[in-house]
Amino acid sequence: MQQHILLILPFLALALAQTACPTTPTDPNCASFRLSDSDATSLVDTLCHQMSGMPGCTLQQQCASGKVPQQYCSPMSLYADICASDMPSMGSCKTFVNMCGNSTTMASTVNAQCKEPTSAALPSIPTSKIATQNIRSICTEMSMPGCEQCSIPSDTAGYAQCDLLGTYSLLCKAMPDMRQCADWKQMCAATPGLSLCSTSSDGGNNDPPVMKMFFHTGIVDYVLFEKWVPRTSAQYAGTWFAVFFLGIFYEAWQAFIATYEAKRLYGRSSSGFPSSSKSELVLSAIDESRSERVKRALVRGVAKFVTVTGAYALMLVAMTFNVGLFFAVVTGLAVGAAIFSEWTRAAVQAAVLGEASGEELCC
Repeated sequence: MQQHILLILPFLALALAQTACPTTPTDPNCASFRLSDSDATSLVDTLCHQMSGMPGCTLQQQCASGKVPQQYCSPMSLYADICASDMPSMGSCKTFVNMCGNSTTMASTVNAQCKEPTSAALPSIPTSKIATQNIRSICTEMSMPGCEQCSIPSDTAGYAQCDLLGTYSLLCKAMPDMRQCADWKQMCAATPGLSLCSTSSDGGNNDPPVMKMFFHTGIVDYVLFEKWVPRTSAQYAGTWFAVFFLGIFYEAWQAFIATYEAKRLYGRSSSGFPSSSKSELVLSAIDESRSERVKRALVRGVAKFVTVTGAYALMLVAMTFNVGLFFAVVTGLAVGAAIFSEWTRAAVQAAVLGEASGEELCC
């Protein structure tokens, strides 16, 4: 009987040690302790209920839709995303820290489960603090689509109230060369194919266009408005022709204004004056009533408004640096000039020389 008890004692001691595990990452008695997937998932859910904006919680949501490599979607990996370096002091991270340690002590853990590849956190995932700092810096320098998603505290020690990793990625997808995006680029370089790193240069998804301040090809670019973003070949073709016809309209409008002024000048020189001498035009201007002068000023003001609006709209389209849209602008202007320049020249010449009748002018 005594021999049987002696044989059982080591197993009892091991069982008692296991029930107390995890204790510390270096405790050899806890080297074989394993946290079940259900327990790890429950702990992650608790953490994300307390702080839903943490990067690890974003990955949990991304995993549910199949947008993260499967290796980093295991319950232990998601647990590590939060507890290894982001929030190890949170109450629900105690089990992980006692098993595996934090980012500075994990290398010394003796727990076998912590050393498994499926227990590793996503490489170079930014912490909540780093993501908040970068979002604050970006949105302070410029107002970009995505900044409105976050409530950023004035206290630099606080955390932004939003999906931190999702918002940070959204901002960096639009302008990846910003200095604040170094942490995002490091994460993306460590895990190629991560959906948080994909861009929409070829129209494959609904990510914001990448802002490139140099000539480039592709179909996805902002065109004047936030919602005007061609993402398919058909949409891009429609955008190209819209810009092309805007260029033609601009030249037509310029011709219309020149012709209007020419007609007014001709009408004045032919109404009671045998010639269009400078002195006669001055007398004609004096004889005009106040209402006529106000009307003419309003017409010129509206004309200038339309002219400048069209000119700057075309300029802003050209400044997308999209090669196709740039040539849509210059081609539209060239075709418009070819169509309307002779008409404008003839109208102005007729007015100046007094050789045309009123019916020869368009307006």
